[in-house]
Amino acid sequence: MKIPLIKILKGRFLRIAELQDLVIIELSKKFDYVLHGGTAIWRVYGSKRFSFDIDIYYSRPADIISYFNKLKILKLTRYKITSSNVAYIRVKSAEEIDIGITPFFRSLDVIERDYWLTDGTSIVVKTLSPEDLVKEKVNAYLNRMKSRDLYDIYYLLDFCDIDKIKGDLKKLLPKLETEPSDFGGLRELILLGKTPSFESIREKVVRYATD
Repeated sequence: MKIPLIKILKGRFLRIAELQDLVIIELSKKFDYVLHGGTAIWRVYGSKRFSFDIDIYYSRPADIISYFNKLKILKLTRYKITSSNVAYIRVKSAEEIDIGITPFFRSLDVIERDYWLTDGTSIVVKTLSPEDLVKEKVNAYLNRMKSRDLYDIYYLLDFCDIDKIKGDLKKLLPKLETEPSDFGGLRELILLGKTPSFESIREKVVRYATD
């Protein structure tokens, strides 16, 4: 039985989560997008780590910018589109969140799953398989060495066909000799239960990479 987020979150975290819900609902009205990143891992796969931003794949980011610019229930406060057609936008209601919109650039295993709203109900969204999410998070950790990415990998491993990601996990092993510098702050993002130690995370990743 899932505990509704409205019973867990308070203050700013709850307001951000409610804005995320609003964004996902609005996107689902018009766009055939794919949710990925930390918010997908949290809202779809049930991770205990709070995630601030929304990351989606969509082929025409400018269309989403135009749509959000016309909405009255939230405000588009900032946007830019890079030369590679990746868009970064910021929307505001009671809080602000950032949304990253990336065109599809490789073959991805897209599936349909429930996205759990703050009130305990759900809507169906397109997202990535746990294996593809792990692969993205491995690349993210190698690039920026953030503890949140390492936790997401740790959490998703039990959902994965390990044979599909073992090679990616092995890339992590040289980077697991030392704890990431921001690891102490991870506990502020874990919504329920104890934050796993770096040793526990490393042991699990090593075991899955080498068994």
